Amino acid sequence: MSDTAVRQKLEPATTRWLCLFLVVLAAIVQLSRIVQVESSTGEVPFHSANDRSRWCTIAALAVTGSYEIDEVLEIRDPKSRRRTWYSIDLVRHRGADGKQHYYSSKPPLLPTLYTGVYLGIRALTGSTLMNDPFFVVRTLLVVVNLLPLLAFWWLLVQCIQREPLSAWAAIVSSLFVAWGTYLSTFVSTLNNHLPAAIAVGLSLWCVQQIALQRDRRWRWFLLAGLSTSFGAANELPALSWLAAVGALLLVVDARRTLLGYVPALLPVALAFFGTNYLAHGEFNPAYAHRSVGEKLFSFETESGLPLEQLPLDLVIEQMRQHGIEASSQAVLRPARRAGVYEFWDAEREHRVALRRDKEPAGGRVNVYAWGDWYDYPGSYWTSDRKQGVDKGEPNVLRYIFHSLIGHHGIFSLTPFWLLSLLGGVVVWRQRTTLNVLVEHRLLLTAAIAATSLVAIGFYLGRPLEDRNYGGVSSGFRWAFWLTPLWIWLALQGLQVVQARWARRLVEVLLGISVFSACFPWDNPWTSPWLMQYGQYLGWLAAG
Repeated sequence: MSDTAVRQKLEPATTRWLCLFLVVLAAIVQLSRIVQVESSTGEVPFHSANDRSRWCTIAALAVTGSYEIDEVLEIRDPKSRRRTWYSIDLVRHRGADGKQHYYSSKPPLLPTLYTGVYLGIRALTGSTLMNDPFFVVRTLLVVVNLLPLLAFWWLLVQCIQREPLSAWAAIVSSLFVAWGTYLSTFVSTLNNHLPAAIAVGLSLWCVQQIALQRDRRWRWFLLAGLSTSFGAANELPALSWLAAVGALLLVVDARRTLLGYVPALLPVALAFFGTNYLAHGEFNPAYAHRSVGEKLFSFETESGLPLEQLPLDLVIEQMRQHGIEASSQAVLRPARRAGVYEFWDAEREHRVALRRDKEPAGGRVNVYAWGDWYDYPGSYWTSDRKQGVDKGEPNVLRYIFHSLIGHHGIFSLTPFWLLSLLGGVVVWRQRTTLNVLVEHRLLLTAAIAATSLVAIGFYLGRPLEDRNYGGVSSGFRWAFWLTPLWIWLALQGLQVVQARWARRLVEVLLGISVFSACFPWDNPWTSPWLMQYGQYLGWLAAG
């Protein structure tokens, strides 16, 4: 049957319903995954330290109204006596009561919102995270992950129907939306990537309404502001999309952008920083605390004297002279950062950091407020405890290679994204003018390209400790929030795929992408199949 005949038989209504059927079917399959969520030991319905960290916050907020998770971390299975809620994704600092407490290292906005959902489930069913964790966790995952994902898929199907695609292209793109991205992979675990991607997808829809459909109603500007800011609240590099959308909308309608889009950014920003202040007593998020804090004072010692040999009495005297009370229980011990020592007073549960001037022979010792929240007894985030990819990739070029086309590769694991590159070329070649005041499709493509380059460049340019591919994860998870933007570009590329050989090639790309997304069926927090296979063959060092 010719493609023309297929189009006549399937378009428009049948194709639309077939696309919707594909995503609904995928949602049912994902539901079957969620209702089977459990740890590898079967003791709790959590997959990894990453999602346990967020669940700890939810449990603590619901029970004590506090973000301190010390007690939750100590929950043990009655049979194995294992700490089944314990997580390595922790920070530790002094709380409002003057004592040291553990907190999740994740931004508190999302767990705070999810706590509200949990309280609703608890009120309706009487089930709690402590007496029926499997029911509560699975129900909450359906509410906060699966239902929003289904709405997101529906929105993308509407985008597909708007484009001048053949029936084949519409079905292929719908299959990719439902099965080929890592968003479906991560529906079975609490994470920030899924809500960020959904928020970015909603903002993309708003931009299309405004710029491409020429619908300038205020609601689209307001919704664009809310959704871009929520995306950025969950993925810091998504600030690039927030800025790109702002610039695009300024070109399209400056007045409504300034009076609608910009003010709509504020509620999420206030919620983000407000919940962070409630959790940590300051506006800076936990991940900003990985080194020494504010400099407090300096004092002179014998030139070249190692910090570990400083007389403790001298340090205590200097502390007291500068208004810092110190007890006789204070000790001086090495911190996780090279050249930094921790002055720890167990009686007062207070600590400061000591570091010499950069000159090796200098006698000046600088004293700082303690700013490394990831440094605490038993912390995983030390050079001698980190394992596998968490150690970081020393070779920058190797890191770039594996992040793009290697074992964690954006294009090797999801080669369907090659169509996004083609889509950018298609939009450029189909332009009627370079005047972005008229050619809004080109303007949107430029916004997506700029956002992608800034975000990926940010990830690839990280220091050693952050060059870890996002930790143990089935894909390069930091880029998942870009999914809806790249899907829109891929739709532009599919418009020109007409030859039979080209379509077969696209189907191969789709198949590989679906395999990558479905491979970690039981647990998305596992290494990608390419990495596992490379280790099996001996091409890659085992983690």
